[in-house]
Amino acid sequence: MGQSNLTVSGLGFFQDRSMDARLSFLNNVESDVAIDLDAAILEDSAFLLLEQMKRKGYLEPTIEGRMLVGETERSVYWQGDYAIQLEVDFVAEAVEFIITPGVLSYYDTVVVDGVHAIEAKQVERFFIPGGVLFSGKKARVFTYENFERRQGRLLRALDDLGYRSAQVVNQQIDIDPVSGAVQVELTIEQGPLYQIGELEIVITRAGSEDEVRKEPAQGVVFTREWEQAERAALRNEAYRAGYPDATVSSEIVADSEEQAGVLLRHLRYRVDYGQAVTLQQVEFDGDAATKRSVLKRQVELKAGEPLDLIAVSEARRQLMGLGIFQEVGLQLEPTSGDARSVVYALSPSQRKELQLRAGWGSYEQARLGFRWEHRSPWGRAHRYEVEVKQSFKSTLGEATYSIPQFLGTDLTTYLNAEYNYREELSFDRRAQGMAVGTSMQLSDTGLRLAVEYGFSQENADRLDLVSFESEEDATVASVTFKASLDRRDDFLAPSSGYSLYASLETAGQWLGGSVNFQKLELGGSYHSSLSESILLHAGLQGGTIFTTGAAEDNIPFNERFFSGGENSVRGYVEGGASPRDSGGDEVGSESYLLLNLELEQRIYSQLSTVFFFDSVLNARDGFFDREREVLSSIGFGLRYQTVVGPLRLEYGHNLNPRDSDSDGALHFSIGFPF
Repeated sequence: MGQSNLTVSGLGFFQDRSMDARLSFLNNVESDVAIDLDAAILEDSAFLLLEQMKRKGYLEPTIEGRMLVGETERSVYWQGDYAIQLEVDFVAEAVEFIITPGVLSYYDTVVVDGVHAIEAKQVERFFIPGGVLFSGKKARVFTYENFERRQGRLLRALDDLGYRSAQVVNQQIDIDPVSGAVQVELTIEQGPLYQIGELEIVITRAGSEDEVRKEPAQGVVFTREWEQAERAALRNEAYRAGYPDATVSSEIVADSEEQAGVLLRHLRYRVDYGQAVTLQQVEFDGDAATKRSVLKRQVELKAGEPLDLIAVSEARRQLMGLGIFQEVGLQLEPTSGDARSVVYALSPSQRKELQLRAGWGSYEQARLGFRWEHRSPWGRAHRYEVEVKQSFKSTLGEATYSIPQFLGTDLTTYLNAEYNYREELSFDRRAQGMAVGTSMQLSDTGLRLAVEYGFSQENADRLDLVSFESEEDATVASVTFKASLDRRDDFLAPSSGYSLYASLETAGQWLGGSVNFQKLELGGSYHSSLSESILLHAGLQGGTIFTTGAAEDNIPFNERFFSGGENSVRGYVEGGASPRDSGGDEVGSESYLLLNLELEQRIYSQLSTVFFFDSVLNARDGFFDREREVLSSIGFGLRYQTVVGPLRLEYGHNLNPRDSDSDGALHFSIGFPF
């Protein structure tokens, strides 16, 4: 492959390379291969570069084309308003396009008159992004294209509120040629609020109108969402009855003004059921590696019954829920007739995947590892996963074999084996064991339920066994019930919503172990906006572990709670905010209550500052009945949003340190703390 004879410069190394690649893609040529440079490709390239710069907000770019013709060099300029510069028969041996972008245009002020249904600040946000303390010019880039899009979104928002005839009646755009600041003035005629008046539904079945009904809908706002929902409800009613060809149409009967600013729209919906159809058979096309018996268990459709298109679509969702298909297509064959087959076209997803893992924590420092996943290894939609992690303080090896939609239900059943070794502040923790369980995700509610039986060997290697007695070597056999509800807008970097979780573990000799205890943990988080750029985050969690026998014989040391660290009380290192024995070693607590409060100030779109308060109430023994202590810290941090969560640099200062505690701790980590 030869060196390309078409290059781009003027924007800096990385942007030049990006524009060069973009130009090669748009011209459908290899970026590192010499090509024939005739007038057509040179003019097209100049035009494409001008358009790309305009889309970036540089409305008056200049392109200089330095072209080598024989032994001479010729320079040609293309301005913001493109015009042909080359003769039809012109040919060059090489060209360098030098881009002078000019001034970046950005939204400076936007004034919109005539809108009363949306607050003025929210109207401005359709054009100028908010949610941060400072918004740079590149976050407010103005182009005529994005102006039309944002103007259209504002009109659609009014339409969604019931103002169906909202329109722009006047607009003025002033662009400062020196600074690039753009002043926009818009006048919008909002129009009346549309509501539903009389609603008439005419149903045609078997070629005759056999049902006419009127449904009152006074006070209901007439929006496109309402229209779509009404159409879907009428159509689904026919689908369930076995009429897959049903169609729904609507017409406006009349408009009448009920009062000032409100217009009643009277509607008639016509539902044509079409031909009744019975199900002939169910077929699967594609992905021969997956056993048909597995697929048939997900499809509860019986030949000879009315063809229920809703049930057919639900079966498609069940097939997708197996997690082994990229897409499941659906078609009826033949496309007409009173008996048809349902054909699911299966497009398999990637079945084998290796992911490398890397991370950083202030305690464990660098974390490296990998995750291997194999989906449907024997054509039964099962999967197995192997994960290995190694850090300076810990070693983790885990393997999981799972069966999604077990026996045609929404349950996922799994078998898990795990080995975990970790160096804590005052002891070494080791655990190895197996667990079998089942879980279910209620997709409509966000609720996840799980039950698990686990059998593990837990060991704690402690230096001081005299100052505090506990069970260092235990065989734990337990049943654990878990429930979680996640209503956050983003689990990586939440800005609104809440989450809740609960876990109850019962361990006993009757289950095959050597100890008897119960362990309960409850918690949740809440996230809300106090202003456009200030977020409130609150987390509250607690737990207790108790036994009817002697604690030193039944509560394994590894099962105790150890607070402190980057995701707990941040004035302490990992586990450092735990109760101690007389020798000064951390021994954990049998009960704890942890509070985390944060104020996050978004400086730029990806950079934030955080002020936080963390506090834990520990009870070394029992349920807060004796030897209680409260440890608290306040702190400040910086966060940078990445695709894997926030990159966090935080310092916590201890408000009431114990004699042997440090004044605070510095943490560098990735991921939201709670």
